[in-house]
Amino acid sequence: MRTFISGLMLGMSLPALVSAQIYQCEQANGQTEFSDTPCAPDAQIITVDPARIGGRFDTGTDVKLWQPAERQTTRQYACPRGYINSTQMRTFRVRKQVQQGMSSKQVRYVLGDPDRQQGLWWVYEHKGEETGRYEIKNGCLARVR
Repeated sequence: MRTFISGLMLGMSLPALVSAQIYQCEQANGQTEFSDTPCAPDAQIITVDPARIGGRFDTGTDVKLWQPAERQTTRQYACPRGYINSTQMRTFRVRKQVQQGMSSKQVRYVLGDPDRQQGLWWVYEHKGEETGRYEIKNGCLARVR
């Protein structure tokens, strides 16, 4: 039984030890042909080093790898408050709370459309009573009264 297993293991390892030769031939039309059998009388034998497991295949080459374009990290906002993430915006909306420096779009999201406008002031009312005045200058909340 041991002899059988030893023979089987030796038989399985032989293909790894045997390497096929590769032949390179130049054709009449200028193209190069590769084959595992001689393809012409002047065929050259090519030696190929086997690829090792692990590591990178392009080691030692001057190949430029693709890199993503650099992202612009500084972003300019028109209003001083700048970007407000969606979670904070939902919290402001539930509380009906605004802050100076918010954009008019952010104020409109939190409070809704104004009931009326008087110059730069957005006026909000409830049942005929004024509930708040918000001064919008250059698209940003400047003052709250």
